[in-house]
Amino acid sequence: MGVTVAAFGVWVRDLWELYGDGRTFVSRLEREALLRAACEGPAEGGCVDSENGKRAQRDGASGRCELAEGRIADGACALVGDSEAGALGLDRVAAACVAAGVGLPAFDAAVRDARQGVPAGAGALEGVTRAEVPVLRMIGEYLDRLAQLELIEPGQALALLPELLPQRPLRVLLEDAAPLTPGREAFFSACPWMGVEVRAASGSQGPVRAPEGVRVRFAFPSGQYAWPALLADIVRDALGAAADRGAAPAAVAAPAAAEVPAAVAGPAAGDDGASSCEDASGSADGYRDGRLAWSQAATVVVAAKDPAVLFGRVAPALVRQGHAVALRGRRRFADTAFGRAFCSLRRFLDEGQAGGVSHIEGYGDIAPTDVERWDRVDLADWALSPFSGMTRKAAFKLDADMRADRTARRSDLCARLRGDNPMFAAMERLALQLDAQAAAELEAAVRRMTNRSEAWRAEQLAALRALQRAADAAKLAGLGADATFDQAKRLKVNVSRIVAPRGCDGAALGAPDVLMTDQSTAASLGSGSCKVLVATDLTSAAYPAADSEDASRVLLEHLGVKRADSALARMRRAFFALEHAATDQLIIERCLNDSSADPTYPCVVLEEFVDCYRDDPTATEDIDNPYSLPEHLQDGMLLRGEDALCANDALSDAPAPEAARIEPPLTGAVSPEARSLVVLPRVLQGGQVLDEPCLSPSQIESYLECPYKWFAQRRLRLDDLDEGFGPLEMGDFAHNALHSFYKHMSEDLGEAKVTPQLLAQARELMADVLARHKALQPHLRQSENRLIPTSQVEHRELAELEHKLMDYLDFEAELLPTFAPKYLEYDVACGGAVDYAGHKLLGTADRIDVDGEGRCAIIDYKGSISGSYALGVREEGRLGKVQALIYAQVVRRTLGLEPVGALYVCYGRRKMISGAYDGRVIENAHLPNMRHKDCMCADRPFSDVLDETEEAVAAALERMLAGDIRPRPETPEACKWCPVSSCSERRG
Repeated sequence: MGVTVAAFGVWVRDLWELYGDGRTFVSRLEREALLRAACEGPAEGGCVDSENGKRAQRDGASGRCELAEGRIADGACALVGDSEAGALGLDRVAAACVAAGVGLPAFDAAVRDARQGVPAGAGALEGVTRAEVPVLRMIGEYLDRLAQLELIEPGQALALLPELLPQRPLRVLLEDAAPLTPGREAFFSACPWMGVEVRAASGSQGPVRAPEGVRVRFAFPSGQYAWPALLADIVRDALGAAADRGAAPAAVAAPAAAEVPAAVAGPAAGDDGASSCEDASGSADGYRDGRLAWSQAATVVVAAKDPAVLFGRVAPALVRQGHAVALRGRRRFADTAFGRAFCSLRRFLDEGQAGGVSHIEGYGDIAPTDVERWDRVDLADWALSPFSGMTRKAAFKLDADMRADRTARRSDLCARLRGDNPMFAAMERLALQLDAQAAAELEAAVRRMTNRSEAWRAEQLAALRALQRAADAAKLAGLGADATFDQAKRLKVNVSRIVAPRGCDGAALGAPDVLMTDQSTAASLGSGSCKVLVATDLTSAAYPAADSEDASRVLLEHLGVKRADSALARMRRAFFALEHAATDQLIIERCLNDSSADPTYPCVVLEEFVDCYRDDPTATEDIDNPYSLPEHLQDGMLLRGEDALCANDALSDAPAPEAARIEPPLTGAVSPEARSLVVLPRVLQGGQVLDEPCLSPSQIESYLECPYKWFAQRRLRLDDLDEGFGPLEMGDFAHNALHSFYKHMSEDLGEAKVTPQLLAQARELMADVLARHKALQPHLRQSENRLIPTSQVEHRELAELEHKLMDYLDFEAELLPTFAPKYLEYDVACGGAVDYAGHKLLGTADRIDVDGEGRCAIIDYKGSISGSYALGVREEGRLGKVQALIYAQVVRRTLGLEPVGALYVCYGRRKMISGAYDGRVIENAHLPNMRHKDCMCADRPFSDVLDETEEAVAAALERMLAGDIRPRPETPEACKWCPVSSCSERRG
């Protein structure tokens, strides 16, 4: 008498192949692709308005039914709550409903009535809402399309098989089974000639004490950084000395020398359900089929939420100590090396395609909509991947070139790469066209990467195959690259592998010393399959007990399709299996704090397990401790803190050899041997090199504001690599525009000063200046702080700046009416350097206004002004802003003019003035929007203020040249733009 052992899904597939009508089971990928196609537009057939029962007409050109599309869109918004993501969300709702409900009479009847236009709440749609009807209608369209393609849902096959099977006695035993789904119950009910016995999986009622002889221990790493080291300790203690495998462990880890892929059956092989008989139960049947691949699982089995990450962290250290470590699990396609590279390049090539190239007045075809939508980081990520064909130097140069040029266009970058990079050309064709030849070229390229381990190459080839399966499904449904990309991102890829010490044949190994896998796989290994089982991540965040209540579950409930199983029951069964997998020790790990240092909480099954060891689970006194454990379970606890940084990083408490001894850096001062480099030599006009210290007023002002900020910004030059669009670029644009405006005032209008009578002409001139300066920006060098907007937001900011400069003319007409601009962008050193405060100085004053009596006012343009610009801050013991005062003193000596004002004029949103002026010479009315009491110098000569400032600057420069760079922010505002975010004196 024959006996067949198979997973339920495999058994049903075999029955269908023998007795079915020849149709093939649809895969999950095909289902999702076909439903997405149905969601984007109805297939053949009529469209019926469910409100009035009338058939709607199709659009003759497109073949689409506007009514159906509108109904589906409305349903998407109502069910998934996002009008933009509605289509994509709705097809996933439909896919979940199909997997769980197709083949059940109530579900099939509801789909039929929805197709026929029966209104919500009537007939088989009783209990169904109007928002849910489009989902059922779309499912009907999908099932019609399946029939056309000679495909069938597993649920349909289950419903048809009872009529097709020979009615002879057959005994069916469901061993270690989860609760039967409605579809399976209906199948067995329709086959009375089958003698069905269900042996339910143990543990659904909750955990029990560990088996006799199994020691229970708890591991409590204080945080995420301590857990890998604690796990390594656990493994070493469990394994003891490394077994002699005929080869000495390598002194330096070289996993590539003995890292091979592991053959794993079932879903873990990376098929991701592409050809399995699926149902809504979430059964682990496929994993149980793979049990023979690890018939002797390992000495130590680690069940983790994300085993691949833990494997990458711990395995190298264990291999160095002579242990063979295996990984059995899957990784998201997007987390593989190929998947990351492909997704990055796809985003770079695809985002913003619809935007096209727009002509912007004054800029030409810079295409702001295009530049705004794609991210340079995506191309940089691809360039640094193994699939770019570029050296790291070339990749970093490409990244630097992109970041330094805001006008870089995607088409130019692609042309540059396409011309000399065959790998880019193949990746581009695959990303945009799903080109089969490109996939073959990339597969060949992976096989040639012999500098990588065999397991790594197998992982990338599996990722390529996953992408090809998604592409085949999309092609079947008539979808393009977008659908393939969306599906591929959610696929899982097999990453199973064995890493053994150098000189050891990993492929020939029997059972590895350590197996790292996920909880479901570990639970399927069987009773007594390992000596030590380590169950990790048992927190409420990692394993929530609540069942998800999404739109698909609500719709199924409305149709009477009840949930057969629960998340809590599945967790209980898995934990029960984990308890019985170990023969010596069951070690339960729970990190006390997550990666954000927030406390973690045990999952429900762990709390239930702990209660098994308590006399009174309702009491609290026995677990009133940091670990929430009774005294009995505190015996043998394993603890590790995060304070041992080096030991945790090395995964060993053995003292690390001292590679080098480095003295702690001197903080707050430049070392004596480097003080000659505090200020570097200057190259003056004409090529003359000035060796003695030479500074600009802005540098001096920056040092006075905070020495450490000056050192970071001016000496270390901690600048951003990206070409900016911020205060620096805005300020340079405004300064250049104002300089050009006054130059043309004199040349074109014959006037030096804006007056109320000239405002109309001045506005016309300013409009022309701004237009010419905008057009000039793309032709400037990046080092000239050009102002180039690349997004709609930045275009609005530029327009706002233009508006501010136009409005500034009204303010300018009231400013210093008895003075007129005479020196614009004046080089105070005339190409050389002048003496100031005992040292050399160079710089350019924005503007010097002169009256008819040889008196002058220095004007410095600002986009915004704070209280620190006013002379009155000296009453608080601060020097304040000194740039204009320095220029005034130098002009006093070089031009022979009498300074009576050092003014900061704001052209920003709020037009105002600050600084210092001689109240005996300049009238208050001639300085509008100024706090005169804070800025006026009326009780002493203005020259005294200049001399006093120079003396204070001289003392500060001596400190600078002596290497004093202690952080001393003068005001909280000084810290605002400081790049040293970790400064101990940071304020504000």
